[in-house]
Amino acid sequence: MKKVIVAAVLLGLLASAFVFGACGGNSVPEGAIASVGGVTVTQEQFDNIWKQAEAQYASQEGAPPFPKEGTAQYDQLRASIVNYLVQNELIKQQAADMNVTVTATQLDERVAQITKQVGGQKKLDALLKKQGVTTEELRTQLEAQMLQEAVRAKVGESAKVTDAQIKAYYDDPANKAQFVVADTVDARHVLVDSKAEAVKVQKLLAADNSDANWKKVAKQYSTDPGSKDKGGSLGSFPKGRMVAEFDKVAFSLKPGTVSVPVKTQYGWHVIEVTKKTPGSSKTFAEAKSMIEESLKFQLQSKAWETWLADAEKKADIMYAAGFDPKTLTASPSPSGSPAPASPAPSPTS
Repeated sequence: MKKVIVAAVLLGLLASAFVFGACGGNSVPEGAIASVGGVTVTQEQFDNIWKQAEAQYASQEGAPPFPKEGTAQYDQLRASIVNYLVQNELIKQQAADMNVTVTATQLDERVAQITKQVGGQKKLDALLKKQGVTTEELRTQLEAQMLQEAVRAKVGESAKVTDAQIKAYYDDPANKAQFVVADTVDARHVLVDSKAEAVKVQKLLAADNSDANWKKVAKQYSTDPGSKDKGGSLGSFPKGRMVAEFDKVAFSLKPGTVSVPVKTQYGWHVIEVTKKTPGSSKTFAEAKSMIEESLKFQLQSKAWETWLADAEKKADIMYAAGFDPKTLTASPSPSGSPAPASPAPSPTS
C-alpha cells in the first residue's frame, strides 16, 4: 500500500512522459521556477517535492542512494519534478476551460479509501511522516492526480472502436498467438531431499492416492512450504511453467497416476496429475471484449498524448535558469565538453 502514497508524489512524477519546452517572451518572476499561461510555479513548490523525494528514497528499503548533484540522475530528477509541477498547472488550467472539476467530496472519498487501505489514520500518518509528506500535501497531490484522470477520461470519450476494427485485429495472423490457450494440467507433488525418501513417499501414495492420504503424506514429508499444507497441490499450470524435468513428467503422466521419483534442482519429487485440459484457441466471440478494450486503450492513450502535446504548444511556458527540462535531460555533447546552459526564458516558439 506504500506504493499508493508514493505514486501520488515521487513515482508519479518520475513517470511523466512529456518534457515541456520553453516558449513565449516574458520573464519568469523572481521566486518562480516556471510560468504556465501567466501562472507561476514557485521555487517553494519545487523544494517541497524535492524534500519528499529525498525522504522517500530514504524510506524505501533497498533503494539506491539519492542522486548526487552533478550527475545525470540528479538532473533527471530535477527535470521530472519540474515536468510534474508544470503538467499539473497546465492540466488545471485546461480543466477549468473544459468544465472538469474534482469535488471536495470526491477528494475526501479518495483519502478515506487510502486511509482504509493502509490500515487506519494512525498508520497513514506514520507513513506520511516517514515519506516527508504532510496530510495537506497528500490531498493537493491526490487532487492533481484525480483532475488529470478526469481530464484524460473526457479527452478519451471520443475513442471509438468499430466491429470491423476488432475483427481485423482478430484475423491478423500476427495476433493469433494472443488467442491461443495453452495445454494445462492440475497437479500435486511431494518434495523431499533424497531419492530413498522419494521412493518411500511414492510407495505410500501409489498404494493410496486419495485426497486424504495426499494431505497426510504431503504434510508429513514435503519440504515445499507452498504446497505441503494443501495436499501437495500446485493448482493448474501451462507447459513450460515448471522446471524442465518436472514439466516433462507432469505433461506425460496420465491423470491419477503417481510418478516415480523425479529429480530437479530443488530435490526429489513424487507427482500426480489430477486433471488435463487440452489447449484451444479463443473464438472471435470469446476474444472480442478483450480486443475492444485493448484497442480502445490504445486510441485513448494516443488521444491523450496528442491533446497534451497540443495543450503544451498553445501554453505560454517559460522556465527560470537551470530549470528547463530539455536542458536538464540533454545528452552530453559528442566532444565531451559540457553543453552550454540555456538562458531563461529561452524563447523557442
